[in-house]
Formats: sequence, structure tokens, C-alpha cells
Amino acid sequence: QAEENDAIFLHYSGHGTKLRDNDGDEGDGYDEALVPRDFQTSGMILDDDLYDLLIKDLPDGVHMTCLMDCCHSGTIMDLPYLFKGDGSQTEMILDPNMNLDAFIEKLTGKLMEYLQAKMAASLSL
Repeated sequence: QAEENDAIFLHYSGHGTKLRDNDGDEGDGYDEALVPRDFQTSGMILDDDLYDLLIKDLPDGVHMTCLMDCCHSGTIMDLPYLFKGDGSQTEMILDPNMNLDAFIEKLTGKLMEYLQAKMAASLSL
């Protein structure tokens, strides 16, 4: 479990693809996915899954760097930002194609879980 002030580096080199979005949270209608070696038996790893596993419960103060060397990796972490490393940008911009309503719903769910846990902890004192 990561803690405040931890640094995480995640690197993936392999195949990536896009699949039709199955829950309506993608502005372009497609989920990005990693294609692991055992995808035929274990399936693809969707951007929604990566967000849920790596980002959603990441504690405050943790710095994560992800390097994705695969096709369709631009939004593989389901974050609402874009950055092109071709020299045309000096900072990230908000992705105009991002489904912000779905992203806010994810964040709100995380916030609600956090507040409920805090309330339950304070009531048990």
C-alpha cells in the first residue's frame, strides 16, 4: 500500500488497443486497453480497470509516474489531461474529449467513500 511521500514508477511496453466503451464514460466511445501476454485467457486490461486499481485509491501525497509504451496509451490512465512531448506544449491541458461528468462521478465516489470512512472512524471513538 502506497503512503504519503512515496514515489511509484510504472512501466509497460507491449501491445495496446481500443475497444468499444461498455459503460458510457468515454467521450470517443472507446476504452483504451493493455493487451497482456495472456489476454486470450485472462482478457484485456481496460483503462477503467487501471484507474480503479492504480489511481482511485491512491493516497494524497503519492507521486506516480507511468510510462506506457504501447498503442492507444494517450488516455490509458483515464485522466482528463493531455500533453504532447513534441515541443508544442509546455504544460498539460484539459482534454476537450474527456467525459468530465463520468470523471467527476468517479472522483465524487472516491470522496464519498473517504468521508464515510472518516465519519465511521470518528463515531467509533
